[in-house]
Amino acid sequence: MVVEYLYGITWLTPLIFSIIISIITSLISQLSFKFFANNKFLKEGMKEAKELQQKMLKMDQSDKEYQEVQNKLLDLNMKLMSEQFKPTMITMIPFLLLFAYAKSVIPMDQILINFGFKIPLLGEGLKFFGVYFIVSILFSNILRKLLNR
Repeated sequence: MVVEYLYGITWLTPLIFSIIISIITSLISQLSFKFFANNKFLKEGMKEAKELQQKMLKMDQSDKEYQEVQNKLLDLNMKLMSEQFKPTMITMIPFLLLFAYAKSVIPMDQILINFGFKIPLLGEGLKFFGVYFIVSILFSNILRKLLNR
C-alpha cells in the first residue's frame, strides 16, 4: 500500500486531512450555535414542547382543547426551527467552500479506512464522507458538552 501525503507534509495523509476538516466544521458549527442562536429560548422551548406533547397524549383528539394545544405546539415548533436555522445559514457558505476545497484535495472515491472485508452498504472501507460523518458526530457531541449547549 502506497501512502499518499498531501502537500509533501509527511504526517498529512488524506485520512488525517479528513479528520481535520471534520474537527474544523464541528468547531465552527458548535460555536455558531453557541453565539448566534438564542440557547435560552431553545432550551425553554424544547421543554415547553415536550410538556405540550405530554398534555396532548392525555387528551381526546376530538376535544377542542386538543386542537388549541396542537396549534400552540406547531407554532412553537416553527419558532424553534427558525431559531435553529440561523446558525445553519451563517455557516452554509463557508462549509460549501471547505467541502469544495476538500474535494479538490482528496478524491471522493478513495478509501481512507480499509476494513479488509466487505460490509453491506459500506463496502470495503470508509471514504471521505464516512470518515467525516463519524468524526464530526463524535467531535460535535464532545464540543456540545464542553460548551454547555
